[in-house]
Amino acid sequence: MRVRLLFLGLSILLFTLACGQGRELPGAGGTSDSWQTFAHGDFSVRLPAWPQAASDDNAVIHSIGDGTATLWIKPWPLPPRLVGENLQEWAQKNEEVNLVQDSISPGRATFELTIADSLYMRTLLVYCAAQSFEITLAAPRSRFEDYRPLLAEVEPACDTSWRPPRLARGAPGMVIVPASGENSAFDPAAYQQALYLARQNGVLVSHYYTQWGEIEKAPGQYDWRVLDYIVEAHQLEDLQLSLVVNVIHTSVRGRVPPDLENATFADERFKQRLAAFAAALARRYAGRLHYLAIGNEVNNYFARHRDEVETYAQAFQQARAAVHVVNPDLPVGIVFAYHDAETGGTLDIVQRLNRGDYIAFTLYLFDEGYHFTRDPALFDGYVENMLNTAGPTPLAIVETGWSTAPELDGSEAAQAQYVHEIFETLRKRGRDILFLSWFAMHDSTPQTCQNQALSFFEPGQSPDPAQLRAFVSFLCYFGLRRADGTPKPAWHTWADEAERYYAEQER
Repeated sequence: MRVRLLFLGLSILLFTLACGQGRELPGAGGTSDSWQTFAHGDFSVRLPAWPQAASDDNAVIHSIGDGTATLWIKPWPLPPRLVGENLQEWAQKNEEVNLVQDSISPGRATFELTIADSLYMRTLLVYCAAQSFEITLAAPRSRFEDYRPLLAEVEPACDTSWRPPRLARGAPGMVIVPASGENSAFDPAAYQQALYLARQNGVLVSHYYTQWGEIEKAPGQYDWRVLDYIVEAHQLEDLQLSLVVNVIHTSVRGRVPPDLENATFADERFKQRLAAFAAALARRYAGRLHYLAIGNEVNNYFARHRDEVETYAQAFQQARAAVHVVNPDLPVGIVFAYHDAETGGTLDIVQRLNRGDYIAFTLYLFDEGYHFTRDPALFDGYVENMLNTAGPTPLAIVETGWSTAPELDGSEAAQAQYVHEIFETLRKRGRDILFLSWFAMHDSTPQTCQNQALSFFEPGQSPDPAQLRAFVSFLCYFGLRRADGTPKPAWHTWADEAERYYAEQER
């Protein structure tokens, strides 16, 4: 709905321009002997050196004209595909608009259209710094072809020289949750901005969660729309993507296709369909998906279901083999909760399921009742233990963090210290770690945390109220930035440590 409302304003703007800027005036040539560069942040574009032209749209940041044609630049807080698809929809519904041609790709879209059969417009949308920059030239239809040679020389650029280099090992990562304030609804503009901000501050790998049952809603019928958007959003920021399919969601089974809800891991239908789904996913996102985990913190579930470990291992192996048939370069693994494995006596389960191309752990240094009273400097010792547990299998740490919830004895000072300890470990052991990911970029709203907390319990299960309150607080305040987008001290620590870390890698 947010995107459609955005384009309601565009339709009004374009019609206004069609009426007011399409008059053919003397002196028009369709060429330019001199050029200028317009820059806005990381975005720049070479333009003809025409005089400034007035615009009634306050969102237009630059407008020029030669008496016949007008060229303007306007940013949109969405990627080109989302802006472009809604432009298509708007054009189809507007009888006075004829969409002559269009081309849409993740980072670039072009459109040519006529309005009221008299004005011809060409719009180029290019991605830069978490937004699309619209470059539109409008001219009378009878004169537009005169401007095509000029348009060929109007070429935008986006400065990405500030991006840190890719690292084959020891890459900093993050679970990128956008700022939400009091609004829990998903906002694609806020999400894209969060990805951009993370990349600006040294994040190379983004860890993301999905549910099999949210994609395959009927046998063999996949709805990829949400995941398509997520993968594309990461691609625009050159972020590596680590994806976990929550076949197991920590202490409970994850969402599966409706017809498999009662199927066991040993059921041949379950194994075949999981393998087919994993292969379809790997094929669709080849080259854009960098790590695939099947099951999240699975040892917590198997602590109560030890008799299912071997059948899950078989289902996993079948899915992994199917992935490698279509995408041999995609590493497939399983995520385990390391702290819980040590305290809950499930390290043997970890070893039994260590059959992937990599092994992934989460790690949170809390005491009983989710209280953060331990020394952040203990982190490196736990990483050493994880490496010993992994053995020759490559290791990724997909989640770690420190809560700032006062009711759990968390503090912003201790969180900043924990960030420092993480980078000290990367300096010391980075060659032995694929990536190390912080959970999470932003705090979540209390209602979001409440919903997340309940997802860890079986339907109909009534958790102890005090335990639930503590768990909600535990989930809510790991962000390096608050839910309203303001940074905590640890965010600045992260940025400073990341900058120093990359400088050291280049020596």
